[in-house]
Amino acid sequence: MRNSSINRARYGAYEGTLCDTYACADLAAWLCALKTFVYAEGVRVLAQGRHRNVLLETACRGKPIQLVVKAFGTQSAVGDLLTRVRGSKAERTWLAAVHLMESGVGTPPPVGFLERWEGGRLVESYFLAEYCSDTRSFKDELVKLFRYEPECASFMSLMETVAGSIRRMHDAGFVHRDLGNQNILLRRKGSLTWGDVVFIDLNRGRRRSAVSLRERGHDLSRITLPSDLMRVFREMYWAPEVPPSDFLVAERRSRRRYARHCATRCVRHPLRTVRQLSQVEAESYPDEKDLWIWDERSGQAIPCLVSRDRHRYYARGRNLLQVGAVLRHGFRLWREYRKLKQTAFAQQIEMHDRVSVAISAREDRLVHEVALLHELGDPPVHIRFYHHETEKEWHHALGAIARLKELGFRISVALVQDRRAVLDSHSWKRFVDLILDRVGSVVEWVEIGHAINRVKWGVWGFREYSRLLQPVIDHSVSMSDIRLTGPACIDFEYPFLLAALSRMPRGLHLNALSHHLYVDRRGAPENLQGCFATMEKAFLARAVARCFSEVCEDRLILSEVNWPLQGTGVYSPVGSPYESPGERRNDPSVSEEDYACFMVRYILATICSGAAEQVVWWQLAAHGYGLVDDISETWRKRPAFEMLKTFLGMMGDAVFERRMRVKSPVQDDEWAEFLVFRKHDGQRLCVAYATGHSVSVASPVVFSGVLDHLGNPQQKVEGEARLKLSGYPIYLTGIDSA
Repeated sequence: MRNSSINRARYGAYEGTLCDTYACADLAAWLCALKTFVYAEGVRVLAQGRHRNVLLETACRGKPIQLVVKAFGTQSAVGDLLTRVRGSKAERTWLAAVHLMESGVGTPPPVGFLERWEGGRLVESYFLAEYCSDTRSFKDELVKLFRYEPECASFMSLMETVAGSIRRMHDAGFVHRDLGNQNILLRRKGSLTWGDVVFIDLNRGRRRSAVSLRERGHDLSRITLPSDLMRVFREMYWAPEVPPSDFLVAERRSRRRYARHCATRCVRHPLRTVRQLSQVEAESYPDEKDLWIWDERSGQAIPCLVSRDRHRYYARGRNLLQVGAVLRHGFRLWREYRKLKQTAFAQQIEMHDRVSVAISAREDRLVHEVALLHELGDPPVHIRFYHHETEKEWHHALGAIARLKELGFRISVALVQDRRAVLDSHSWKRFVDLILDRVGSVVEWVEIGHAINRVKWGVWGFREYSRLLQPVIDHSVSMSDIRLTGPACIDFEYPFLLAALSRMPRGLHLNALSHHLYVDRRGAPENLQGCFATMEKAFLARAVARCFSEVCEDRLILSEVNWPLQGTGVYSPVGSPYESPGERRNDPSVSEEDYACFMVRYILATICSGAAEQVVWWQLAAHGYGLVDDISETWRKRPAFEMLKTFLGMMGDAVFERRMRVKSPVQDDEWAEFLVFRKHDGQRLCVAYATGHSVSVASPVVFSGVLDHLGNPQQKVEGEARLKLSGYPIYLTGIDSA
């Protein structure tokens, strides 16, 4: 109802009120001719549609001020009748702004409102507020980030700032009811910080003693974000609580209703729609399919869309191609797999340079990384080039490769795409040409593409991946000594791998099949997924390579693996991009001790079995998943670093000879594993561990000494003895050659 307690005054033909701060003679005199200024030629128009927002300069108490004046459009006779009862839009906006200011919620400081009635009709209506300089809308900031600064930390900071401000507005008893991104203004205060959030266009708002869950959900339903970022935004709004189910239901219902409302706008307002289409719009959001965000903290791209929405953009025939590839190659694949599995641990395997370690090779980290690599015994090094990075960063990585080659390291590289690489073929070609011209024939192998079966990395179909391969094919023709690997799929999704190899363009031959074989969601590497543990998965990938001998050699490189670490929050691959409140379910994160044990057992299962030629550990230093914790200036070596150092020191020049297994007395599907190696001097040693519960078993090998997982001598045991084994690998020395 129209507020009768407002002290209205006359300003020429207008009636309205000014806040006490602005009630002065010079401003009052200026207001008498407000229409002249609002519609003057050359006035700065901030927004133009049904209503008109302009920026005007005037004076108050002798000091210049800038005002934003919102001129509301005329309405129907029925609307004017309702306005008599509930107040005009200008009045309601002013009351809402005053309420927010008094509650400590951001809004442009209200100056007042003016109305002019004529013959029972509201012919002019204005709301006045101070101009908030250097502010941009939430929409404009999002567009800028998506197009020019697609860094996850920036998105999270911006979203958290806005979500917290909306929560404070609701807690103050105000529901906006038109909370679009364009109606939220804020200032950028640093590379990763925003503040001074203010809410505008308040005329539809309502004051409440308490804002209900339904009203909160309705307000948030107007926020525009990609669906997975919207999920995070809801959680930020409720943090540290979990979003209530009633709120989620209300928000989704309102969002669907608003989507239908927008979809029918062209029917309800055809003329307005045509007029808006003819207007030149500032930069808008990229298409959902082209959204791409990089998360430096977890070293990966993050999904912008939830699974349901991602499926809407998959290339036509994506699933059919996978089914067709399985039907076409499935029988031969299974036959080759069974042949390969029969050779498991039956061959002698030289362990030298089988384990590669990935590093960042960045300017501020290379010295530390090289020192740690020396400590590990100078294993092969893997370096990634990212298309989304700057040319300066590419050149530094190239310089790092030259430096590492001088130090005697064997090096492999990967070329990692983003969405722009697919959309801008010239940019991707320039990137590929630069890298391959410099290091293509110098490094051991080059992996083309990254996790192409995960659309968050920018590739939505096999045809797009083929386009990425074209400049590489051109190079392989002119550089016969370049060794290429791919297609770099991730996880145990071999139907996609089969389809990708089936669609390889002519002229491309892979020196090896490279695959990112994670098994973290199964826990220990010996745990089964169906009938496949890590070793079986690796042999099946090797069998895939055999099935495509025309495009790929019979070699397997596992070019990325690790386990996410507990307690590392958003730096973990599974904690990114936001650490959600509430209990995590099916969290694959492990302790640092389990990570170390699983790492050595993964290497033994894949390399000593003969399934894989090389394992690339991702990566040397990273807070969420690395061998070394780099969260502080003083890097901390984790147990995995020390255990890998011991393992490589023991096995770096050894040859695997045979494996023996003893069934666990605790659990039928658990084993005590004994792997025997021969050193270059003829001495033998054995790595022993339990795949499940700790057990006490009789050793199948005769040994004279025991070293723990870090190479420290344990109590000497003579002859055959019972051993207490756990998941920690131990080393038995003095092995009888028989």
